Amino acid sequence: MFFVSALVAYTGIAYAKRISDVQMRILGFSESAGALRVEPESFEDLYLLARIIGPADVAEAKSYRRFRPNESDEGERKEVFVRISVERVVVDKSAERLRLGGKILGGRPEAFIQINSYHTLNIAPYDHLEIKKGEWKSYILRRLKEAAEESKRPRLGIIAMDDEKATVAYVRGYGIDISSEIYSHLSKKMNEKEFERQRIRYFDEVIKACEGMEVEITIIAGPGFTKDDIKKYIGDKGIETGKRLVYASAGDAERSGVREVMQSEIAAKLIEGEHLKKEFGYLNLLFSSLRMGNAIYGAGAVSEAIDSRKAGVVIVNDSALVSEDIKAVLDAADRRGVRIEIFNAEDEAGAQLHSLRDIAAIERSMLKQ
Repeated sequence: MFFVSALVAYTGIAYAKRISDVQMRILGFSESAGALRVEPESFEDLYLLARIIGPADVAEAKSYRRFRPNESDEGERKEVFVRISVERVVVDKSAERLRLGGKILGGRPEAFIQINSYHTLNIAPYDHLEIKKGEWKSYILRRLKEAAEESKRPRLGIIAMDDEKATVAYVRGYGIDISSEIYSHLSKKMNEKEFERQRIRYFDEVIKACEGMEVEITIIAGPGFTKDDIKKYIGDKGIETGKRLVYASAGDAERSGVREVMQSEIAAKLIEGEHLKKEFGYLNLLFSSLRMGNAIYGAGAVSEAIDSRKAGVVIVNDSALVSEDIKAVLDAADRRGVRIEIFNAEDEAGAQLHSLRDIAAIERSMLKQ
């Protein structure tokens, strides 16, 4: 049986919630079996798993095998659960799939499983996957826990509005979370003054909702001129919402309008920018520390800094987690209690870290400033 307490004890993190409360990204962990069950919810999750799963790990998931009663029969595809010894890990960006290839160790139903034959598990968002390792590093478990918590955290606020209503929503890692709906109560039967007074009340209510959102950026979107009118109202009145406001078009003021904005290029760039903010904070500190001689890079130099207790934080690209040399350095850092920050190798900050051999350390003295 899988318990959160095992994961909590293993990582040393005081975290009393059940993992199932964390939007079902991490379904369970058994320390004794070395088994972690996850449900990736996005391509970003698949990418993270690709950096964590390595050769000799065991993976199990639902899949399909062609069953042939005899050699002359074309056979038919049967749904099976397959357990493989991982030899190959590939992220298919075009199909948004994680492909895990290797020899079959077992599965069910047994009639459709051929032990020691090769098979590829194709993992998509919302598929269940079990991963077994001989040893789970605490910094890897910590990164997975952070990913689970990030899925709950509001990344962006969206208000889709027209002259009848406004839908106030959060974009979280697992999708759209509608917070409230605000109705304008405008009517064509109102005279001009009544209409304008009610329109201002409506705008003020939307602005109040915007001010209360737990995000740094809110997109106000919708069809027609209402979004432009509230933009002008906010500007003319000099209203400070405490948010960075971005304006965009949407087909309607319903959930579908929110979804349209969430899937837009504007939202993608804003979310990516927020994700990069933390990484670039560390990257900027790294470069300033390098200029002052208080940082180092490369596995050998970082290892020496850890041994001499100078390293305060180690920054590493997720693409380097498969390297045995890097693993040894991270293990040493973890034993010494040095914080480990894992970058996405495919974003801009990760590309700059790659130029520094994918791993660097900032001395403790720089973190106290």
